[in-house]
Amino acid sequence: MTKNLDLTQVEAVVPAPDGSAVVIKAEAMVAGDRTELEIAITTDLAARAAIALLATTATARALRDGRQPALEVLAAAVVASGCAEKVRVQLLFDEGAVLPLEVPTDAAKALSRDLADDLDRKRTQ
Repeated sequence: MTKNLDLTQVEAVVPAPDGSAVVIKAEAMVAGDRTELEIAITTDLAARAAIALLATTATARALRDGRQPALEVLAAAVVASGCAEKVRVQLLFDEGAVLPLEVPTDAAKALSRDLADDLDRKRTQ
């Protein structure tokens, strides 16, 4: 018999005490019964899991809106990263979720140039 699992609410996302995993504490419905559960994602897989979840969300939004898959970001900011070779970019999503990204300085400079070029093209259209 197949049981359906529906996450109804994420209570917390915390690091495991030994730093080996990220633990998602959630409330779920399993075959109609409410239960609390913890999902541990090892730190080496956390980025891949986040990318997969983001891609799935973007695809669902694209199906709904009839557009190419993309995440809708409300704002972006650059903050100090604590490392001279990197820049920290923070993306703000719905309901205050923030995704911090560490970007190599050269890649950040290229992104900055591309953004400026794209904005200039949009102004002249």
